[in-house]
Order: sequence, then structure tokens, then C-alpha cells
Amino acid sequence: MDVYGMILSPYVARVILTARHKGIKHKLKMPEGGLKTPEYLAINPLSKIPAIKDGSTILYESGVIVDYLDLKYKKKRIVPSSAKDAAKARLLAAVFAEYVQGPTLALFRQRDPATRDQKIVEEKLAEVGRGLDVIEKLLSGKGWAASAKFTIADVYAVPCWFFVSALLPQFGMADPAAGRKKLSKYIAKLKKEKLTSAIMGEMGEAMKNFRPGQ
Repeated sequence: MDVYGMILSPYVARVILTARHKGIKHKLKMPEGGLKTPEYLAINPLSKIPAIKDGSTILYESGVIVDYLDLKYKKKRIVPSSAKDAAKARLLAAVFAEYVQGPTLALFRQRDPATRDQKIVEEKLAEVGRGLDVIEKLLSGKGWAASAKFTIADVYAVPCWFFVSALLPQFGMADPAAGRKKLSKYIAKLKKEKLTSAIMGEMGEAMKNFRPGQ
């Protein structure tokens, strides 16, 4: 399976996490010539990453790809079988993606103190804080985010937390998990587990080498 994109993208990282967890052989690569070539637009007309080519199947949008992989490759399912457990895992994934990762990534453009809009910074930090408070209430406390097993909640949480831990200290939030007992315990697990720590490490290396516009 070809996965188009780069590991620093949280959306690409979701796909790679899913593939690694399930043991799906894959190759990660950026499209030759960029995202707007006729060849890549034939794969993803939105000219975004990620996209995959799995045999004759071509898909884009990370959420769709993750669901496809989980349904096609039955080993180590990441969406629980019961409606209640599946809903809980998806709810956690949604809060991580929309209410924590969203405002965190908005701060990416505010990193330069010379051009920083402090009002935007304060608004986004407050949004992140509210999102993390909800996460603290939703976390299972059983090891992984939604339960004792790795689920889709963790697929979304890991790349989200990478950016939270990489960006928020630049805005005065030295430890975003501070005061949140279950979240702190969960983050410690992410840093310890081989699968999740490897992804965050690779994202960190990619960020060191990232140049805007590349």
C-alpha cells in the first residue's frame, strides 16, 4: 500500500499509526512533483495529504482511510464491536481532533512574537484548555484512551498530543497535562509504548527539518 504524505502531518500520522498497529505493509512517500501535478490530482483531486493506493483502491481523507483499513484488515480492530464502546472511542477521537488539535494548529501561525496576535493566542489557548478538560473526563484511566485496548481514539490522540506538547510551551503552557491526573498518566503511556513513542519521535525529527513551503 502506498501512503502519500509526510509523517509530520497529523492526518498522515493517523493513517501510519493505523497501518503499523494492524501490521499492514506500506510505503510512505510524498507525491513526485508536489500535490498539484496531474498525476497526484488523479489520486486526490483535493490536492491534499494523505491519500492511499491499496491495490486498485484509491482513497483520501484520513478518517475515511482509517475506517477503510480497519474494515478491510480485520486483525487488531481499532473500532470496538459494541455500539457503546465504539461511540466512546469515536467521541474521544473527535474531541482530540476538533477541540484540541484544531485550536493548537491555529497557534502554529502565531509562533513569531513579532507578528503574534495576542488576542488569537489567548482565545486558542482557552479553547485547548476546555478541550483538555473534556478529555480528562472522557479518558478511561485503563491504559489507552478509551479502554484497555488501543482504539481509534489513540489514533487521533497521538498526533494531536505531539503538536500540543511541541507548540503550547512556546505560549507559556509548559505542561499542558498539568493538573489533569488521567491525562498525565495517559501521556506517560504514549511516551513509553513502542508504537506511539516511535511516531511522536519521527514527527519530532520531521519538525526539526521542516521548512515552510516544502
